[in-house]
Amino acid sequence: KGTLNLMKIEPLQYSSDEFSNIVRRDVEENNVRVVMIDSVAGFRLSLRGENAQDRLHALCKYLQNMGVAVFVITESPNVIGDFQITELGISYLADNVIFLRYLEIKGEMRRAIGVLKKRLSNFQKTLREFEITRYGIKVGRALTELRGILTGSPTVVKKIKGEGNG
Repeated sequence: KGTLNLMKIEPLQYSSDEFSNIVRRDVEENNVRVVMIDSVAGFRLSLRGENAQDRLHALCKYLQNMGVAVFVITESPNVIGDFQITELGISYLADNVIFLRYLEIKGEMRRAIGVLKKRLSNFQKTLREFEITRYGIKVGRALTELRGILTGSPTVVKKIKGEGNG
């Protein structure tokens, strides 16, 4: 069909069981093929003391068994510095992990994008510049001249004589 249905759900409005039932009902009644949970922080608000990892695991496994592609958005608590995929230890649920990272280059805030994990096939391992413009998303050149991008404060690496332009 090509239809898109966005549902804004207030995390404190539903318990985790109620939220999971809403998702399940939508998948089963409307043949939903893609579900995005944005974000894990919002999902955790609905838990009221329950184990977030267990609840998210159960929901994601149900969706995967139904043939639904699942996107789970997790926020990094740090703009720069320490890098971790998730604070809940849920990366094992993912077949693919893509990250967006802020970095500072010459006093300017920039973004990088990269693939950390792709379970079923090979993937491009270079980190690339990433921009959100008024025309849309632009994935730019590989950031081959920088090291330490995941720290948020990369350093420039001098080119070795005879090395290509990346």
